[in-house]
Amino acid sequence: MKSNLKILKHRDFDFEKVRFYAVKFEEDDKNQLDQFFSKYENKYSESVYYIQKWLAEIGEKRGATSRYFRTTDNYDYLPPSAKEIKLFDGEIENSKMLLRLYCIVLSEEVVLLVNGGVKESQNTQKSPTCWIQAMFTSNLATQIAKQFDQGNCELIGKRLKMNKNFSLTYAKK
Repeated sequence: MKSNLKILKHRDFDFEKVRFYAVKFEEDDKNQLDQFFSKYENKYSESVYYIQKWLAEIGEKRGATSRYFRTTDNYDYLPPSAKEIKLFDGEIENSKMLLRLYCIVLSEEVVLLVNGGVKESQNTQKSPTCWIQAMFTSNLATQIAKQFDQGNCELIGKRLKMNKNFSLTYAKK
C-alpha cells in the first residue's frame, strides 16, 4: 500500500546559509530524520554527533556545495569524503564514521534530509539498512525532479515552495 509523504522545514536545522527539510510519512509521528537520530543516537552516538555538527557547519558557514556531500546518480549522503572530514575536524577518524545519512541537495541553500543506516560493507548493497534508505532516497529524488518539471514546486532562496498539486508517495514496508 502506498503512503503519502510530506516535506517539512526541520525545526532544528534552519541556518543562515542552508535550510534543511525533512520528509515525513503522513501516518508517522516523527519525520524520517528524527527517526534516524532516535534509532542510532545511543549505539552510534559519535557518528550522530558529527553528522549533526556537519549539518550545522554546512548550514551556518559553508552552504550546501557538492564538495560537502558524497553524490550518486540522483541523491547525496553524509559524511563527506575523508578529505572534507579533515576540514571540519582533524581529529575525526574516518573509520568511526559508520553511519550514512541520505539526502537530496536541491540547491546550495536547500537540502532535503531523508534517513540513513549503518555502513557495514564497502558496497552499499551489502549494507541492508543503507541499501533500503538509498533506494528510498533515490525514489524520492526521482519523484521530486518530476514535481519540479511539472511546475508543482519551485525554489525561492531557502524556501521550497510546493503548490496543491505537489505529491509524493511510497510503498512503505
